[in-house]
Amino acid sequence: MKCVNCGGEVESQAIRCPYCSSRNEAGISFHKEVYAKIQRNRLLAPLLLRQQTPELVQRLLTRIILAMGILGIIFIGISLGMILLMEELADSGRMPVRGSYAAEYAEIMDVYDNAPYGRWKMYLNEFMDAWDSGKAIQTYHIEQVIYYGFNVYYDTDMDAQLQEQAKREVDALLEGILQLNEEELVLFHKADEQYTYLRVPDSQAQQQLISLIEAKLATRLEEE
Repeated sequence: MKCVNCGGEVESQAIRCPYCSSRNEAGISFHKEVYAKIQRNRLLAPLLLRQQTPELVQRLLTRIILAMGILGIIFIGISLGMILLMEELADSGRMPVRGSYAAEYAEIMDVYDNAPYGRWKMYLNEFMDAWDSGKAIQTYHIEQVIYYGFNVYYDTDMDAQLQEQAKREVDALLEGILQLNEEELVLFHKADEQYTYLRVPDSQAQQQLISLIEAKLATRLEEE
């Protein structure tokens, strides 16, 4: 894209023009949107915790979650400060200190762009945007979130720690949000048996699961 000030070539996700240092409003808006989605995803944390914790400690978790809520408010304030810090760093031409919050935020798009996890997060965000707004979720979005959810669940090349996080997010969507039962979950995990060395989702099982999810979503809209 072109800089509105000097006409130089500017990356669409850049915060500043590399030639005249003018603010790139499109890049700033993009990073703010990514940040907002990251914060929205943090709301899934209590559900993920409940899935990993025995029922006997639920009362203790309730207190912990309340404390997390307070810390979350503090974290949002700190994070907003980091955004302002990043803009100041862009003005000065310096890179953020490695390991800092600013560096973590600056590098997050690299993680999303270069890993299968990125596509899963993109389609999960689109799915949850429609879910949160109470709008009808298109079949395309259901197909993509199921397909890429399977991919990150069984990707043999993904970083182990990142894959564990992806699996927890997929389980939270399927079991927590969509409330699929065991038989329906079997459809999600079923692989195409004709592939020996590569785990590929069974297309018929996924299509059956997508139809079941569409029925669940239609019932949800009618109840609302």
